[in-house]
Amino acid sequence: MLLTHLEPAEIDFLQQIKKELSLETQEEVIKRVASVLQALRQTLSRESANELINQLPDFLKLAFIGNWEVDEEVTPVNHLDEFVNLVQLRDVKSGKFYFKSEVQILSISILTLKKLLEFGSLKDFEGLSPFIRQQLSEVSAEEIAA
Repeated sequence: MLLTHLEPAEIDFLQQIKKELSLETQEEVIKRVASVLQALRQTLSRESANELINQLPDFLKLAFIGNWEVDEEVTPVNHLDEFVNLVQLRDVKSGKFYFKSEVQILSISILTLKKLLEFGSLKDFEGLSPFIRQQLSEVSAEEIAA
């Protein structure tokens, strides 16, 4: 993915994650954001996932639909810790091991989901658990980086 084709807000999104998680390259960021988005997709019905695709910024649409299996089982989650477990399970199952720890998964999940809220993609989206929304609203960027 070339950064020259992205909007300033999209570049800022990727740069913030890269900086706050001390990642070396944009590719590392994109792989991890894609993992979070694909786990998010797995928590949604097909209808909700399709609704979200239409709301995502263009640069995240491909990341969201990547590795989408026709028979992918929906895994409902109500709390961030359940979401982190799902991301970790998917990472281990894929054999890619993009994440170093649960803390890193939690950090990138919070940053990604909070940014989606800022982009407006999740603001009125009904597919995200109200408990996760509340947890996201209660954590600041400083707490994520700590």
